[in-house]
Amino acid sequence: MGRNKWYLLSPENYNKVFDVLSQRYPKFFMRGKVFIFKKGIHRDIFNDEELKFSKTIIRKFLRLYAEQKEYVKLHIENTVRYDLEGNEAGIVTKEDVESLAKTQEEIKNQIALRKSKKLEQKKYYKHNKESKPNNQDNKLELVDANAVNTNDDKPKLGINFKVENKNE
Repeated sequence: MGRNKWYLLSPENYNKVFDVLSQRYPKFFMRGKVFIFKKGIHRDIFNDEELKFSKTIIRKFLRLYAEQKEYVKLHIENTVRYDLEGNEAGIVTKEDVESLAKTQEEIKNQIALRKSKKLEQKKYYKHNKESKPNNQDNKLELVDANAVNTNDDKPKLGINFKVENKNE
């Protein structure tokens, strides 16, 4: 993933949710061991009235869990899916594998597009910065209003500013 994955859920909150789910479903949520979800597992978790997490938090947690490298590596055709109790609940189909591959390709394309846009912006800003005269080359000089006015303009408020460019 190109962006920091913790924009979804902080590591602390992820671990809190994982700890609660591992206490509630010890056969499915185990540290160091990853299982492929059965389809619709989020609904099973939503229906558990003892859990006090919002649906949004559960969705974010499940997304982060499913983005783990170990989870993605297990996502091959005919791999067993499991329910919350650790029981077999279907298999990964060819369509599931193709869908994951398509999603990963879309993510790679989005990341590449984002990187190219950032690079273009950097080039644009660098070019514009170089084409503008450097502010350090301009000298702001305070001229006495009673002195001889060389600008042929009347001084405003009794103060006349004269800007000299060192490059000239």
